[in-house]
Amino acid sequence: MNRDFLIAFKDVMREQFINKNRVEIEGLGQFEVVHHEQYQKKFDNGKVVMMPPEDVLEFKSNIRISYEN
Repeated sequence: MNRDFLIAFKDVMREQFINKNRVEIEGLGQFEVVHHEQYQKKFDNGKVVMMPPEDVLEFKSNIRISYEN
């Protein structure tokens, strides 16, 4: 793959994620933007912090691996 293709591919993927679209690559898997709500995180020292809401990118593989001898 050449550099121009990879740059264009990255730009298209980024645009789709910004629009919260799922992207599926046949033979590899799917990428999806998932929203996580705000939550409280309690540390070992007892300090409690509010964690802001965020959108995260999740990947689900559709590659199957067989373990045959």
